[in-house]
Amino acid sequence: MPPLPPDRQNPLFKDDRDPVADPKAIRRAHVVLVRERYRDIRDLRRKESATEAAAGLDLDGRETFGLTKGQFSLIDLIDAVLARTGPAALEVSTWTAANTDVSSALAMVASGRVTRARWLVDLTFVRRCPQLAARIRETFGDDAIRVSRNHAKFACIHNETWKVVIRTSMNLNHNPRLEDFTLAHDPALADFLIAAMDDLWQTQRRSLQDERVQNVSDWWNRHG
Repeated sequence: MPPLPPDRQNPLFKDDRDPVADPKAIRRAHVVLVRERYRDIRDLRRKESATEAAAGLDLDGRETFGLTKGQFSLIDLIDAVLARTGPAALEVSTWTAANTDVSSALAMVASGRVTRARWLVDLTFVRRCPQLAARIRETFGDDAIRVSRNHAKFACIHNETWKVVIRTSMNLNHNPRLEDFTLAHDPALADFLIAAMDDLWQTQRRSLQDERVQNVSDWWNRHG
């Protein structure tokens, strides 16, 4: 199927390398609203980076909740977490993804920082983004993708020491809008989400990702 002309493309799927938000135009001061015993609540709507957002990550389980104005993306946050955890497996659930963000994930694999990855995506993803799906399979293996009626956005980064969960409103693309995220070393939640991914990988045949949307929808209605 040929791509839609630019004037008919959904702006959410635009993929470019322009800054998500211009830091010089963001005038609101950085404020840490609350610092609790087990949680930081941060306003990151200025020039803060993903590295600053993940700065409080530790094995003590302290949770960080933050708001951004689009100056960094989910893949930037994953990158910042990997800098803390070292090489780890990655579980990603997203509605859509962009070329640049997938390219960044592939670079993490090439450098050895991501040891393996699984991608749970919306049932329309493979049809909308066939080149991205092909690149994911080539790099992470034919079994790397599962599809469903998916709008959940989360990532798990885990190895022998860490089980970090990122929950967010961001898709795996540029987010030039108000977004939220929560991250923490949270073994119980990570185990729950990984088990949910395991269940999908075990119950859904791999070939379903390349079938008609109606077939995926029928599977979802039966298995959920």
